[in-house]
Amino acid sequence: ACASSGVHPLLDLQGLPPFDRIRADHVTPAVDSLLAQAEAALEKAVSPELPADYDALSAVLDVATERLSRAWGAVRHLNAVLDTPALRAAYTENLPRITEFHTRLGADERLFAKYKAVAASASSAQLPAPRQKALANALRDFVLSGAELQGAAKARFAAIQERTAELSQKFSE
Repeated sequence: ACASSGVHPLLDLQGLPPFDRIRADHVTPAVDSLLAQAEAALEKAVSPELPADYDALSAVLDVATERLSRAWGAVRHLNAVLDTPALRAAYTENLPRITEFHTRLGADERLFAKYKAVAASASSAQLPAPRQKALANALRDFVLSGAELQGAAKARFAAIQERTAELSQKFSE
């Protein structure tokens, strides 16, 4: 989209991110919108109405989380190369929200169960090799993200993830 199109630069999915149009005051509204979409996608993905099917799950969840990751990646890049007080403040304000969502997503027992159901389904054996690998990686990532942890251990893992993100940001500053 061209600069005059009115498309929010962090929500513009055409081509490369339009870094020259992204301003600090774009960050929070984009994160608000994209997190809401990702939350809705997560709830749809874990609902009983969505079959335990790789393509169905991917179409719902991967699209929303990839949009969030794309926008946040652009913000993270700009924060690293264009260090302005306003951009740093917007980044620092939204980093805990992004971290919390990804930590919760990676440890979501309902989503982990859905992925395990996909892996156990007869159709998973028919998936092309790249999708089988992506499914195996997703299951591995759930384990590495604490999906099998319970109670205090799960809460501690989430706290460590958030603290790590906070310390990484402070170190970058």
